[in-house]
Amino acid sequence: MPASSTLFPQSRIDVLTAQIRSTTGESRTTTSPFTGEPLAVVPVSSLDDVDAAFDAARAAQVRWSRTAVRQRAKALLKLHDLVLERQDELLDLIQLESGKSRRHAFDEIAHLALTARYYGRRLRRQLRPDGRPGVIPLLTDITVHHVPKGVVGIISPWNYPLTMAVADGLPAIAAGNAVVQKPDSQSP
Repeated sequence: MPASSTLFPQSRIDVLTAQIRSTTGESRTTTSPFTGEPLAVVPVSSLDDVDAAFDAARAAQVRWSRTAVRQRAKALLKLHDLVLERQDELLDLIQLESGKSRRHAFDEIAHLALTARYYGRRLRRQLRPDGRPGVIPLLTDITVHHVPKGVVGIISPWNYPLTMAVADGLPAIAAGNAVVQKPDSQSP
């Protein structure tokens, strides 16, 4: 794959990273281990930026938690479809960011798609209220309701950038939570 992929051109990376703001005003250049060339300039975040990310996630989570479980499941199934539709673009990005072979990069695509499909198909059953016998059998019953908790923080390792960053957050998102994700400091 050339340094500037036709499926994931530098202009697209620039658009994505330009949307990220930092209060520090500092940035760093990430280098592709695949090509050895600069990949993107990304902001260096401060603790205030982390707080702002959690505040934004909390606000989004309130709305998301009110979304019907059926709609959340549909969103996960749509993610499954989009990952497969755009797998070439995602494969290019994983290769550029991590230096993986295409075959190993595909493992991440498959894992993410299968995880999204799993939760999309089973979410309603997993989150429905669960009846259990109470302390005094036949006289009391307990119903367990699964409710969103809020914002989940994930620090993901760099060796599986898509699987660990996204697939591990899907159960939390599916359950009505929001996720703030930070890559490991060793990420290329």
